[in-house]
Amino acid sequence: MKNIFLIITVCFSFSVLAGPGHGHGHSHSHSKNEVSKERTGEFGRQHIQRLVKKGKLDSSWLKSTFNKSEKKVFGKNTEWVVTFNNKNGLKGKTLFIFLRLNGDFIAANFTGK
Repeated sequence: MKNIFLIITVCFSFSVLAGPGHGHGHSHSHSKNEVSKERTGEFGRQHIQRLVKKGKLDSSWLKSTFNKSEKKVFGKNTEWVVTFNNKNGLKGKTLFIFLRLNGDFIAANFTGK
């Protein structure tokens, strides 16, 4: 009799754990939303300021002009390539900033590759 009571108690205790409130929402994506083409220039400008502050770019890049933004595919990934021009640049005159589609920084260089 004790065993039957124990089995019934254990079976009902599992149903208590299966109650509501354990949902994870409807989306399984943990990433941010995609940045619009119009906003990529703003994101690029913020990264230029950060790179100048860290000493990775010379301060003349703070006065650079936004040229263009375009999506490019590199392998399996699509990225924003944001281009800025600076006639006073010491290492190069055109800076390419690579962003994830959500605006997160990937890299910056003067070659575009």
